Amino acid sequence: MPTMKEAASAFLANKRIAVTGVSRSAKDHGGNTIFRRLRDRGYDVFPVNPNADEVEGVTSYHDLASIPGGVGAVVIALRGAVRDAEVVPV
Repeated sequence: MPTMKEAASAFLANKRIAVTGVSRSAKDHGGNTIFRRLRDRGYDVFPVNPNADEVEGVTSYHDLASIPGGVGAVVIALRGAVRDAEVVPV
């Protein structure tokens, strides 16, 4: 099993990354912060929000399948109420 550092390095080796759960309005939302940091570091980063056509001046996609050319990695950002909900294994 890879270490956390190895896993992070492998993830960041992908230059096209989608960030799901970005907010249309919450500039300090965790997903938006991750989106900006990746973008500022030169990644091709794609915001994903099913209810937004644009996030922070960038085209937002309604789902992962809509991103032209696909992505190599995905960050899943959840708002607190969803994140803190009980997860039931399938």
